[in-house]
Amino acid sequence: MKKLLILTTMAGFLLGSNGYAASPMTVQETEILNAIQKGAQRDAWIQYIPSEKCAEQRLYFKKRLKNHQYHTYRYQNRDRHGYTTVYAEVAYSKNGFDVQFVDKVGMNLGRLGSDSSLDKSLDELREAIDLELTVRS
Repeated sequence: MKKLLILTTMAGFLLGSNGYAASPMTVQETEILNAIQKGAQRDAWIQYIPSEKCAEQRLYFKKRLKNHQYHTYRYQNRDRHGYTTVYAEVAYSKNGFDVQFVDKVGMNLGRLGSDSSLDKSLDELREAIDLELTVRS
């Protein structure tokens, strides 16, 4: 009985430590993750965790922008709403990444106005992440 207990303990230890070595996140994905976070931080984006459960390989960032920088126009209370908060989602994998708005319905041109260029903020985030990835490789 003691031998069986010792063998199961040893097998559990070996299987447990081998399971740790086969981590689902590779070194390349970890470097991409760190580059995304560093690039977003350089472009003044703040990382946040959404309240709902989301996919594992996604990062969420937000940034508070002055409206006049991106030519947004609010029809009501335009003096009171001098700032807009933009929420971005970065989906990453070992092959690359994709940046898009979290609220795609709220960030369309019909709602923001035809002179809005808030999508340029996503382009700036994408360029900052690209720059960080090229520096790291």
